[in-house]
Formats: sequence, structure tokens, C-alpha cells
Amino acid sequence: MVSLIGCLAYLATTVALLQPGKLQGARRPAEQANGAPALGPSWNYRNPEIDQMVAELKTQKDELDQRAQRLKELEVRLQAEHQEILSVTQTVSRLQQEFDANVIRLQDAETANLKKLAKLHADMAPEASARILKELSDDDAAKILAYMKVDEASAVLEAFTKLGKDDAKRAALLSERLRRVVPPAPGNTAAATP
Repeated sequence: MVSLIGCLAYLATTVALLQPGKLQGARRPAEQANGAPALGPSWNYRNPEIDQMVAELKTQKDELDQRAQRLKELEVRLQAEHQEILSVTQTVSRLQQEFDANVIRLQDAETANLKKLAKLHADMAPEASARILKELSDDDAAKILAYMKVDEASAVLEAFTKLGKDDAKRAALLSERLRRVVPPAPGNTAAATP
């Protein structure tokens, strides 16, 4: 008989352990009626520390969203400024090219004019040419003399010495400037300035 009671107790214990939900489900309404806490997890459970952490996380998320928005606005502004800088750079480059073209055009025109003046002075009497060059600046006179043939320029400088002592000093100065004149490179019609 004892062995039969032991077997029945074994079977009841095994069934109770294999199906704990039925036993707990029967106990829960009774415990909840008494005000005792329910066993197991409850989704209605509130913890003030967790609520505070959730609020802080929401605040941090809002701050990060605002920061991301400001960064996006800054990125858009930087892109606009970058485009503006590119536009200005292209404009400056275009203006530089136009300026360079104008400088070359003016140098070519000056070279042509200096050649004409040199020919004009070469056709004059050296004394007349010296009197005219005497009235010009040293740079302009040296440029004209640089485009003249050597024998023509020497005749004009000799005429300078005949005009007086001060003009002889000026002839020496013009000779010195002519020494520093670099002849134009082949293919380049503009002469270097003295």
C-alpha cells in the first residue's frame, strides 16, 4: 500500500512540474485579490529610474536630431559657398586670360609703333633725331634706339654728344640702358624693356 501511495505521489508531482502554468494560473487570481504581487514578468510594471533613463535618452535623441539638422544646413551652405567660389575662380581665370591677351596685343602694338618710330628716326638727320630724343624720357629714347640699326643708333648718340655736356651724359646713360636691353626671343616680336 505504501508503494501504491508513493507511485501516486510521484505521478502527481511529475504532472504538476510538467504543467506549472495551470497551478500558477489557479494561484494568481487569489494572490491578486489579496493584493500580493503576481509571479512572473508583468508588462505593466513601472520603475522610476527606467522612466528617467528613457526620458534622458529621448532628450539626447532630440538633441542629436537637432544637431544633425544643423549639420545638414551647414553642409548645404558650404556647398553653396563652394559653388560660389568655383564661379568666382572661373571668372577670375577668364579675366586673367583676357588681360593676358590684351597685354600681348598691347606689347605687339607697342613693338610695331617702336619699329615705326625707329625707322622714322633712322631716316632723319642724326642731329634732328637727337634733339627729339632729348625731349623724351630715358626709357622711351632707349626703346627707340634699341630698334634702330647699330650704325644709325651710334650716329644719333654721337649727335647727342655734340649738343652739350649734359647731353653727352645723357648719351652715356642711354648707352648703358641699351647695354641692358635683351633682344627679343625668336618668334617673339616684343623686345625687352631697357
